[in-house]
Parts: sequence; structure tokens; C-alpha cells
Amino acid sequence: MEYKKTTKTYSPCGNTAFNEMMHLLKSVYSDDFFISMEPKAAWGQTQQELDDIALINPPSRILETLLELVELNELAGHCAAIVELNYQVTDDDAELRLQEELLRKITQHCQLFKGIRLSDNVNNLHIDQYDAIMPTIEFHPRHPHNVQGKVMQQELWSKSIVWVVDNEVDLEYAAELSPRGIVSNSPRDIVDILEGWC
Repeated sequence: MEYKKTTKTYSPCGNTAFNEMMHLLKSVYSDDFFISMEPKAAWGQTQQELDDIALINPPSRILETLLELVELNELAGHCAAIVELNYQVTDDDAELRLQEELLRKITQHCQLFKGIRLSDNVNNLHIDQYDAIMPTIEFHPRHPHNVQGKVMQQELWSKSIVWVVDNEVDLEYAAELSPRGIVSNSPRDIVDILEGWC
């Protein structure tokens, strides 16, 4: 949304160049930080994606840029990439092989996370190749968006980093699921809520 300039509210880092953001992180936290990065590209090759100005680069170009930035900023041990190659949507074997090779190089520096949306099939979820999975909080059985009652296996929650938890209701949902962690757009609000709980 920040790239396309269509949002009315920008996150504090929304218009900060990646290298500048890494410099700020290192100057404040030295080596005590960890970031996750979700590169955007036309992974599904849908017409909506291909028509989107923010997604015009092929996945291999996005992964190549991500690898360059990870190496340039010496992020080894401080990063995760949220990436899943889509084998069902491309007939371009060379592009897919390039994506695989770039992702292999990225994971020499970064952990590999898998984002899971409510629309995804979670019945046969294989997570062995991922360091963590990132399901939406909408999987909670009482979440108002979970109208179909989709559930994830209970044993997966301990390997899950849940998104997006921005208010007390979603924090209560997350607490019930006992995940490994949460992602929030409003961490200060979440800390204030936790201080009230404790």
C-alpha cells in the first residue's frame, strides 16, 4: 500500500529505504534484533497480480534483490524470509529453478517462514521445511472472519507466529492458542495491554 501511495496512514518505516532501516536497527540494537521479510511479486501469476504496479517484477527478480540486501547488510542470523514457491502456476522451468536456487542462498542467511491465510488449505499442512509458520489470528474458532470454522492442528500452534494482533480481543484469542509469538502493527498498545494483564 505504501509503494502504491494508496493508503491514508503510513507506518513509521513505510517510506524508509531498506538499507537505511537496517542502519537504524543496528545503531540502536547492535546485533540484538531479528526481522522477517515478505517479498511481494506475482507469485500466483493471476491477472490481478500481473496488473498490479507493486507486483510487476517476476519472483526471481524479487528474490535476487532480497538476497543482495541480506548479504549487503550482513543479516545472517538476524532474519527470516516469508516465501513459498508456487509450483502449480508456472510452466517456466528455468524461472522456477532460479527461484529455488535464490531461496536456497537466502536460507543460508535467514530462516524460512510460511505465511498462512484463512483461505489456504490447512488440512495437509507440511511444515517440516519451515522454521516457523505464520497463520492469521482469524483461525481462532471464535474469530468473526472464521465463518467456515477452519481450524489448524493444535500441535502446530507452538511453531506459529500469529498475525495480526493489534487489540485486546485478538490478544486474548492468541493467548488461548498459545503460539510461539505474535506480529502486531501496534506493539506499544499490546505492551500496554500486557502490563494491565500482569
